[in-house]
Amino acid sequence: MMRVNLFISSFRKYKRGFAAAISFLAFAVVFTISHRILWYLFVDDTNSYTRITLHEMYHQQENIDVLFLGSSHCYRSFDTSVTDRLFETNTFNGGSSSQNWDGSLALLKEAQKQYQLKKVYVEMYYHMAGSNYMERSDLTSTYLISDYMKPSFDRVRYLLNASSPDYWIHGFFPERRNWHKLFERLYISGLIKKKSSDSYKNFEYVGNPDTDEEYYAGKGFVANRRSVRAEGYAKSTHSDSGAKTFSQDDIKSLKSIIDYCKKHGIELCFFSAPMPDFTLIDAGEYDSYVTYVTEFFREYDVPYYDFNLCKEEYFSYDSSLFMDMDHLNMYGAARFSEIFSEFFTGNIKAEDLFYSSYQDKLEAAGDRLYGLVYQIEYMEDKKVVSFEAVQNGEFDAVASIYKTVEGTKEAVLIQNPGSLEPVSLPAEETGQLHLYIYKEGTKEEATNEIVISY
Repeated sequence: MMRVNLFISSFRKYKRGFAAAISFLAFAVVFTISHRILWYLFVDDTNSYTRITLHEMYHQQENIDVLFLGSSHCYRSFDTSVTDRLFETNTFNGGSSSQNWDGSLALLKEAQKQYQLKKVYVEMYYHMAGSNYMERSDLTSTYLISDYMKPSFDRVRYLLNASSPDYWIHGFFPERRNWHKLFERLYISGLIKKKSSDSYKNFEYVGNPDTDEEYYAGKGFVANRRSVRAEGYAKSTHSDSGAKTFSQDDIKSLKSIIDYCKKHGIELCFFSAPMPDFTLIDAGEYDSYVTYVTEFFREYDVPYYDFNLCKEEYFSYDSSLFMDMDHLNMYGAARFSEIFSEFFTGNIKAEDLFYSSYQDKLEAAGDRLYGLVYQIEYMEDKKVVSFEAVQNGEFDAVASIYKTVEGTKEAVLIQNPGSLEPVSLPAEETGQLHLYIYKEGTKEEATNEIVISY
């Protein structure tokens, strides 16, 4: 009789356990389905480059031998059609917008899970240095990666370490970021229509290479045809100082990348992609960053090369190779990809390619004006636009200034060739200023053609 009672008791206990397991499984299934439906309804990723990049990374037909990682300076700088040809292997561009080094680490691990990586190149854009991950408030760059990672403990760790707990819900449940769209019927219906298209379902490339200024060109590379007119750089604020150092979070991520590559026998190198001299001169103290980063990686016996120190006979810093004040366009990317590949395949020597410092490069460049930082001061009856030259060397810039009032096509001369003095304009007037800057004592050919909206 006792055995019968024990059997009944055990059966009831197992039955309760089985029922609890079934209930949990049913909850998990309903929760997952609800999560996917809400993501589909609220998260607009129909123009996301990273969605396509990670899909491609997970579905390469051959091994990824060479992987590039980093911010937009990575995904806009490496044309994989060029690097494939010159490295003579399958290369992949794993860059994403504002990708920090914890993001690079996460993608490195994702790629190595599926492929046998041989070489990894990690980009070191100076602006990314110095952040405290727990103080992050804009997690867009993190979500660009985490949203498309496969479910894994690595994805969970990446999100947990990327920010304070205040933002975890937005990381694990992307639909929560757009909760305010709940009652916007047109937004939801429009998004359903876009996501129902074959192009979205089939992960077709964003942009048309035949007609669009910018388009996704494959294997992580984003091509852009835009070119900055003749040294036509202008902005309303100064660049962040180039005297950047790593935060403790940066150091932890970088050391983890180094350790992971050593553990898996992956050849590792860090680099900085070319930027316009306008940005670096305006930032100032860029050599301090180069020295700091070089010495940091030397301690771990890992190389670092800064391609902002390239000699002009190898890579021209002509503004026509850049799409804006930070990034290469498709023509600059093709040239940089060629130089980068030739260097790392042993066809160019370091002493031939690089100056020993950024200051040495500027000394070799000589007197040159790269662009303007401008300020607009608003007064009751007028607005005054003042200019500050970003230049190498001590000399006075001479400029002719025209204005084109909004709604008209005529360019009106408002300053004959003269020094860059402030310009007064009617308070209510809007339009564009056109500045043509010449070398002193000549008007034969403008060295800079700058347009400023006012």
